[in-house]
Amino acid sequence: MNQLRQWYEGLAPRERVAVIAGAIAVAFALFYYALWRPLNVSVEDGRVRVTAEAEQTRWMLGVRDEARLLQSSGSQRSVQGRNESLLSIVDSTSRENGLGPAVRRIQPDNNDQATVTLEKANFNQMLFWLRSLQSDYGVSASQMTVTRDDENGTVQARLTLTRGGA
Repeated sequence: MNQLRQWYEGLAPRERVAVIAGAIAVAFALFYYALWRPLNVSVEDGRVRVTAEAEQTRWMLGVRDEARLLQSSGSQRSVQGRNESLLSIVDSTSRENGLGPAVRRIQPDNNDQATVTLEKANFNQMLFWLRSLQSDYGVSASQMTVTRDDENGTVQARLTLTRGGA
């Protein structure tokens, strides 16, 4: 520390001003890049995450309400397609409900059960499709795995559909 002071005092007045200005500039740069900027970036990232989670929560609450409405309005009509194979029912109804491009695989397990794989399926359309299968054809999902997709409102799903009493 003593040597630094001696070196500083040995400088010309202009050099001392330049050293002080340089030290202040380095101190500001360290403060900005080591503290201020990372803190602002992390706060902004947090805001973006909170906004995205809030949007996702609003969407999920809306879907929950739609699902409850669909569940409560499940009036029983006569069951169609008793003489059709489950595979053809699933294929035709998925296309009718706008899920044709999302259906990746339909694997029949037996005459009254099939496993359907959907990718990038619109969640609301999938709910309406399942309601239609249930109310019109007596086909219900006995097992279901649904995961949120990267795109807003779309999901990937694996459904085991079962026709009851056919």
